[in-house]
Amino acid sequence: KHVQSFYAGIARGRRDFEIYKDRVLIVDEVDALIIDQEPNEAFVYPNAELSEMATSVAAALASNNMERLEELKSSPHPASRRVVNEMKNEWARGKELLAHRDYAYSKEARRYCALQSGRANPNAWSLALECRNFQDGLVKKIIFQERLFVMSRPRVFQKYFRIIGVTGSIGSGPEREFIQQTYRAAFFEVPPFLRTCRGCPFHEPLAARLGSLKQPVYVEANSQAQLQRIAEVALTARERVPVLVIARDRTHVEEIIGHLRAAAKSRGLGSIAEDGIRSLSRTLCEADPMQWKDNLNCATLPLGDREGKAKTWRITVTDPRGGRGTDYRVDDPDVDAQGGLLLMPTIVPTSVREWKQFLGRTARQDRKGQFCSVLCEGDYSSLAARWRVPVPKTGEPDIVAGILRWNEWDLKERIKGSAALYNVGLRMNELCEAIFSSRAELLDDAECRERIVDVCQRMRWLSIRELEDAFAQLPDFNPKRVPTQATDLGPAERASRVAAKPGGGDGGASLRKGPGERMVVFCLDRSCSMLSRDTGTSLSRFATCSACVRSILKNQVRSVDSVAVVGFGSKVEVVVPPTQMAGSAGKLLESRIEQLRPETIGGTCFFDAVAKSLQLLTTASCPSRWLVCLTDGDDLGSRAENSCGQVVSKMLSQRQPSDLNMIMITVGSLRKQNVQLIESWVGQVNAKGGVGRHMPEQDAAAISSAFEVVAEFLDAEVGGATEC
Repeated sequence: KHVQSFYAGIARGRRDFEIYKDRVLIVDEVDALIIDQEPNEAFVYPNAELSEMATSVAAALASNNMERLEELKSSPHPASRRVVNEMKNEWARGKELLAHRDYAYSKEARRYCALQSGRANPNAWSLALECRNFQDGLVKKIIFQERLFVMSRPRVFQKYFRIIGVTGSIGSGPEREFIQQTYRAAFFEVPPFLRTCRGCPFHEPLAARLGSLKQPVYVEANSQAQLQRIAEVALTARERVPVLVIARDRTHVEEIIGHLRAAAKSRGLGSIAEDGIRSLSRTLCEADPMQWKDNLNCATLPLGDREGKAKTWRITVTDPRGGRGTDYRVDDPDVDAQGGLLLMPTIVPTSVREWKQFLGRTARQDRKGQFCSVLCEGDYSSLAARWRVPVPKTGEPDIVAGILRWNEWDLKERIKGSAALYNVGLRMNELCEAIFSSRAELLDDAECRERIVDVCQRMRWLSIRELEDAFAQLPDFNPKRVPTQATDLGPAERASRVAAKPGGGDGGASLRKGPGERMVVFCLDRSCSMLSRDTGTSLSRFATCSACVRSILKNQVRSVDSVAVVGFGSKVEVVVPPTQMAGSAGKLLESRIEQLRPETIGGTCFFDAVAKSLQLLTTASCPSRWLVCLTDGDDLGSRAENSCGQVVSKMLSQRQPSDLNMIMITVGSLRKQNVQLIESWVGQVNAKGGVGRHMPEQDAAAISSAFEVVAEFLDAEVGGATEC
């Protein structure tokens, strides 16, 4: 907050960049700040002149005055074309924003404010929301902001006299090495409070040997076997202690709950299926915060009014967010006598720090705690393939240690891969400070300002030499005279792509690819069953699917990404051929998807549609490819040579495109052999280092949440920007 407020002050004329040198900064959870986040942060500042121009564009759009738009676009101002294009895109996005999902009306501000974590934030700026406020008559002027300054987080923190960082889990060796090299950090450990108190017990969570095999860790062959094992262990353990299951993500939460409740009913426990098995997912927290709090409070309370050994307990299922920082307080001494709250992780997170956070949900205060992990082998096949080590199946805690070790290797390579981005951001920060502190008059010149904005937006795809060449075009500004600590390692994105090659010298890095690096193919079921209205809303299955895809196009897909849409029912059709999302193409694509309707005749040529989608991806020239499929039934009607998915299996085994990622959403109950086939496909993708995920949804109401996970995977934010 101190750093952000300082750079926000730049917009108000404060230009002293030496204020840090006599200050000591104390940072809580310092590891999240300097390891988990990107090294650079872009800041946006309001521009009064461009705000007037944007307001004129908004008025022209509101009256559909195309002549006025062209007049504004061809004006001599150097930013006119950019402003008009951005306004046209965000005007369309603004119309699609939904109340109570994207924004809420604030009586104090008398306008719509962005929703963040379920609350209206009047300080958050969005051009799309500016347009929506204008469209609904709540404002008469558009506030237009532009990216004008890039901060290198490590460089700024190094300016402080001292930093004291506090964290509960500093993490692995590569993380410590990174902090030592970047910040010249020294470490000392403070013992847990209870260890310093005489007579107070302190407990570490212990591995519990549970289930039919009496193992502390299970690695199941597929997701169905994992669900069965979770039910076996959790439903038995709840007879002694409360159980907390940590799922892979929010959709996995619903999948586990559905299976647990079905298993409970099959055991004659139908009366407790609803109250005794509860959700603590992010989805529930956003939709019904009060119910989420009630579920948290009940998580460690006994069911009913039984006493002593007759007590039974609830099973609570949460996502990884519920595995960090949430207090599951246990006060019942009977639980302690049985070993404490049982934690059941279904995943091993990507860092030692996260794993310690998971374990920290049990054995809290002076209480005992225990854990039993139930994992799915497919979740780790890509890591195992990358490091050429099989997933261990000993049933012992060394399984978790091994997976964490792979993640540690991966982190080490990712840190290497981010070196170019760190150096580019460092040089950008040095040059931006030089302009703001000693050449501020350049910011008053429209053409100079536009050049700076352009470089700030393209920073990730420029080398330091190219950065300096761009800044050298500013009048009487010589970047060579600005001292630097940066090393030119080439463009950040190109460097990270090289680092990400499996088997290469820096193999295994998994950094986000920027705009222009992806092709996304949506393969959508258009069979007559998609007309069903069982989604829990007024929309049919297909209308829900269409709305989710259009939302992804607006929010996750960038203007230089390419998108294709394949529809299937009784036949396969390339509804939208591979199309770059630049200019008006994105809007036309959204319109085309909105106009799609399901067929009214039978047939589901799913396997043929997947083969066609892979063919489109194979011929694409971009290095990152995503296939997102949704079907609500078994294949019926594919060609004889592909009736069992043989063509797809052959394509994946013999000529799988490089950097292929595959997400398969299935709705309803598919035949066992088809589920196994789909899981083999995503397993092959995982084995070659891609993202492979099968999301089996029994209920059509889960279509939206499944696409939310897709959106998280496809999130293509370019470093973000902080509004000042």
